[in-house]
Amino acid sequence: MKTNAQPVRFSSLYGFGLALQFLTAFPIRTAFPWTKETSKWSVYWYPVVGLLLGGLTAVQVHFLNQQSFISPLLVSFYSFSFSVALTGGLHLDGWMDCSDAYFSYSSKEKRLEIMKDPRTGAFGVLSVLFLLSWRFLLIHESLKIEPGKCWILFLLIPFLARTGMACLLVSAPLAKEEGMAFAMKQNVSKMSFGIYAVYFLCMGVGSWLAGMLFLFTGLTILGALFFLVSKRFATIEFGGITGDTLGASSEGMETVLWLGGWLLLSFVTG
Repeated sequence: MKTNAQPVRFSSLYGFGLALQFLTAFPIRTAFPWTKETSKWSVYWYPVVGLLLGGLTAVQVHFLNQQSFISPLLVSFYSFSFSVALTGGLHLDGWMDCSDAYFSYSSKEKRLEIMKDPRTGAFGVLSVLFLLSWRFLLIHESLKIEPGKCWILFLLIPFLARTGMACLLVSAPLAKEEGMAFAMKQNVSKMSFGIYAVYFLCMGVGSWLAGMLFLFTGLTILGALFFLVSKRFATIEFGGITGDTLGASSEGMETVLWLGGWLLLSFVTG
């Protein structure tokens, strides 16, 4: 039993390291082995990495909200900047590339070529400005409405966004047989959905104990709807998923979930 358990344990740890390198800007210099097992485990860990990112921000927001001399505007800008810094804007590049490709109104093949172009066009710049401006505004408005409950949004939204990205990788067709998405999809397993269900069960119980089950349920439903829409959109407009469309879906879901969080908080306090 020991000889079989050790490779699994190491594959899990290496997969976690790969997930951190892919989804965050943490300065991890270690070269983790890329194998069928480690890449499969890395996708299992995506939601946990999202939870880690959210937790790091949520703890600071909760602390800052206790300081009477710090305004909601400053807390909003700090938390917004910190969350972007944690990921290094890795997936914002995918959002910009997809925007440039989509608004070219070209064929699917041409759009895939545009996404490989390292240059950023006007549509990419404008779209990311709107995306981040709306996210910052929604964070600020949410903090103004209910600063004591906003920590749950900072915790849940990155978790749901990375889970959505992982589900897209597992279930959506590929747009091309090359690139990061292609390499990852070769080793993903449908068992991922079972693991994600366990994560959701744990998060649901935690939200219930914290008295936040209403927010968790509402955000989960909205995230599921966004997942279905983004999967269909990627398939119709690009022929499937790429690394860029996965990154774009994560960034888009975060902003949409902040909209949902703001609406839910408004309903609860209204």
